[in-house]
Amino acid sequence: MIHRFVPVLFAAFTTAVVATAQVPVTVRCTPTDGSAAGCYYCPGFEHVIKWVGTQMHSSTVNLLQYHNLDVVVQGTWNGSVIEVSSVQPVVESFSIGGNGSIGHRFDFSTVAADGDVALNLAALGNGFTALFDGLALQLSLLTATPLGAGVVQGGEYKSRLDIPNLPSLIGLRVYGQGIVLQQGGGIYSTNVDTKVVS
Repeated sequence: MIHRFVPVLFAAFTTAVVATAQVPVTVRCTPTDGSAAGCYYCPGFEHVIKWVGTQMHSSTVNLLQYHNLDVVVQGTWNGSVIEVSSVQPVVESFSIGGNGSIGHRFDFSTVAADGDVALNLAALGNGFTALFDGLALQLSLLTATPLGAGVVQGGEYKSRLDIPNLPSLIGLRVYGQGIVLQQGGGIYSTNVDTKVVS
């Protein structure tokens, strides 16, 4: 099952096209203000996804109360802004740990229910693409690379990214995200995390 899961998802990522019409989307993320995207006074940048910079807006939900919390956002994506219809607090479902210095490694961890199948992805950039079934990939499609997939045991699936002992890599920012295929057939993407090679 795992061997069929990785190629299907990877093919979907590389062939996904963002539609110009409103596309339903579900996003696990951390909302924050526009300064996280490097834009302090830009119109429409009051609410963005941390580490990604994708704009969020809502006429019905006060997004400010969810700043710096891990949440699941549901809404529609028009190619530049997520129009949020609901927000639900959740626990963080993805993280990058480990000794991220050259000659060592980063540890990618997706948290999910035991028996689910998880896929950990790494990328050298962020992005936002609405895929099938409202799935949102928040990594650069051009640089996203699967690190491995496996069955979740003990509440998490881990994979590693070895960092070569090359001084030229110091300062390189690495992004990561998980995709989870639930035992009941559902699929979701995790929040994004990022670390810098030291």
